[in-house]
Amino acid sequence: MPIERDAWAWLQYALSIIAATTAIVVFLTWAAELRRRPEILFQWRLSPDGDPAHLAIWLPGQVPKIGPGQPLLVEAAIQNTGDKAGRDTLINFVAPDCFELHQRGRPEVEPLPAVNDTAGLPPGNRVVFSAPRAEPWTPVNWYLYQYRLQYVAADQRDQPLLVRLLFDVSDSRFNSRGRRWLPSIVPPLEFQGAPAGAPWPPLPARRRTVRWARAEPRDQVACLPGNRRDVRELMVMPADPSGRPLAS
Repeated sequence: MPIERDAWAWLQYALSIIAATTAIVVFLTWAAELRRRPEILFQWRLSPDGDPAHLAIWLPGQVPKIGPGQPLLVEAAIQNTGDKAGRDTLINFVAPDCFELHQRGRPEVEPLPAVNDTAGLPPGNRVVFSAPRAEPWTPVNWYLYQYRLQYVAADQRDQPLLVRLLFDVSDSRFNSRGRRWLPSIVPPLEFQGAPAGAPWPPLPARRRTVRWARAEPRDQVACLPGNRRDVRELMVMPADPSGRPLAS
């Protein structure tokens, strides 16, 4: 026998459907927002003579040879390739304490001493580091830092010395893996160009695109919850009594 419903019953039925639909929409919106986070692309450049005009891409695995006292200019840059601004992004550029370290844009700021088992040399693992902040670090934006380094250790070495530089970026929004299991809808990483003669302002590019959001260079970045790290290595060559680096 069919059940008869009055107007009040139908209203309750409709309100239940509306409430359930609203709850699903709110939950999905919350879950999608929770998935959004910043992600990182590291890029390094090196000038072996300290001249900014000679900066060149420094790829993972490249180990330049330098002489004692040789001035260097290292440029370390990061791009937010994710879909969320950084919350409390902190950057540390770390070098062994046998180097004199200064940020090129702020040479008056003295580096801080610390101990680090990645960049430090045994037995003490002592390092010097610079710690600028990158806020607000929004999607697509780059932050670029240039550092002057010079090997100043007093001891005269007779063997090449391998040293490691560390660029450490922390943010509470970073996940533990440095990647997402599924592609994400993220902002395009490049702005739409407008060469001479093209209409201005330029035509808007697609606001969002679907791609993988993960730490880059792939398989090079060390990922921990709230942290991303990348390194480059240098070979300090011994010098002859005249102070010139010995031939490799």
